[in-house]
Amino acid sequence: MASSLEQFILDSQALVGRDAGDVSQGVAVADWLSIRRFCAALGDINPLYKDPSSGVATKYHSMIAPPTFIAAVRTPTSGAAYNQKQYALSLPNLTRFSARWVDVMRVGDRLASDLKVVSASEGPRSNGKPAAQVASQATYRNSYGGLIAQATGVTTLTPFAAGQEMLLDRPIYRYSAEEITRIERGIDSEVPPRGKRPRYWNEVSEGEKLPGLVKGPVTLNDQMAWTVAEGKPVKMGALVYADLKAMPGRVRTNPTTSWPFWDADQEYDDILSSKDMGLNGPPTRPMHRACLAAQVVTDWMSNDGFLRSLDVELPSYFIYGDTLWLTGEVTDKYKERIGAATYYAVDVRLRGVNQLGETIVRGTAAVYLPNPGSPVEIPIPA
Repeated sequence: MASSLEQFILDSQALVGRDAGDVSQGVAVADWLSIRRFCAALGDINPLYKDPSSGVATKYHSMIAPPTFIAAVRTPTSGAAYNQKQYALSLPNLTRFSARWVDVMRVGDRLASDLKVVSASEGPRSNGKPAAQVASQATYRNSYGGLIAQATGVTTLTPFAAGQEMLLDRPIYRYSAEEITRIERGIDSEVPPRGKRPRYWNEVSEGEKLPGLVKGPVTLNDQMAWTVAEGKPVKMGALVYADLKAMPGRVRTNPTTSWPFWDADQEYDDILSSKDMGLNGPPTRPMHRACLAAQVVTDWMSNDGFLRSLDVELPSYFIYGDTLWLTGEVTDKYKERIGAATYYAVDVRLRGVNQLGETIVRGTAAVYLPNPGSPVEIPIPA
């Protein structure tokens, strides 16, 4: 007889190539308010993403959205068959995210996406346990059917008895006076986004350090702001009860009220229920962390730069009260020929550590920068 993990993998493999119906569409229009809310959830103050008058004066002739705004359109975070039945597994946890962009999103663009399950298999052991991994791929297009980006997410699930064991057994962090001073200094020393002043490729050197960012300590307001930024439908009360009839895998008993029709996904935002998902404090959504990492690059590259790709791993959790220090370093610079155009590219290594010095974000990004007489031409040829 197959174990619950093996049965989950088998059931999920039957969904490969099909639409991932467990992740709903979020924002359908890149309107000013949705972009502003997304920036607020990141703490991104770049006027290009917030001020229509600043955008008009750029080569885009419009305010644009941050490249990671694709996460507000649809997140590649499918758990495949997870919603179908009780498998006694942890919630699908995004552990890797990668994206490749070919164009920007201008304010007013209508946005469409599709999301498909592309694989389901046994993955590397996680926390000493066997694990399953589900990969899903999203494609994003604008009003004219033009390709904006493609993104792939990998979610990891392990055998788990809700309410009876821990995935990360450490308390919500309390800071010393010295640690508080360190956080204050980090925030006070942040460099504003490069903005209108171009960063030219020929001015960049391998080994160059990007200005860092400090995010946190995380509050429930931060977590709720991200829920709003993702733009997914949020249902309440009896509507949740009705939805769970079709999603038995997500049904939990609320550990505080004993209401037996509690959506497991809501444990992300409920400090009284986080232990039921194996944590002493509610975690941030992993996609939020990936988008925060990208901000290190977009702040540095200037408004004339273009984030070509992002590939990040998201080990462990970033929970209520934690602080994240994000850094970047240039590792390579080169020219890339695509069609008839030459692009001046820079590779960046990204890292994020929490207040304990644990790495909770690591990855790479590729950026196209202008060079004197050679602006970045978009859309990038497919």
